[in-house]
Amino acid sequence: MYRKLSLIALLALLPHQPAHADPIHAVADGAYWHHDSGWVFPEKIGEYERVGIPQDVAGSPDAVGYYACVENGVRMTASVDVYLAKSAAAAELEGRPEGLLTSEGAFPLSATPALAGTRLILEVGTKTPALEGLYFIHVGEWRVRIRITGSSVDSMDTFVRGQRWEALGNR
Repeated sequence: MYRKLSLIALLALLPHQPAHADPIHAVADGAYWHHDSGWVFPEKIGEYERVGIPQDVAGSPDAVGYYACVENGVRMTASVDVYLAKSAAAAELEGRPEGLLTSEGAFPLSATPALAGTRLILEVGTKTPALEGLYFIHVGEWRVRIRITGSSVDSMDTFVRGQRWEALGNR
């Protein structure tokens, strides 16, 4: 009996840390669903395939997924960051990267007519010049930043428009 009471007392004194459920869940068609934002990371969009499983960012409500494809023997990549407007990472994610800005302007999303964002196109690379696109979309308290390399603006736009925008903010 003394042993049981000692064990109960010991367990009662251990520090309590709240358990956090995994915020990213596998769903149909190889996609992953981000619980906090409702965002869906599809397995494939156009020629880009998801690389690994999307992750939450340092235990925050933010999430990121990575995609890649090969165009003309060159690996092209994309990162999709989903974060709250008040995220500690917002300033860094919304900063302007290095590169020659060739285009900047509004970017309408045809999947959801009322939804639009901002698109920046940069020329990057010296040995193998490539295009890099930065897309910023705001839906309520949620933000999505897509950073993508591609051989053409059309291929990058197709990737961005192929996202499941209707899911953002719907939990």
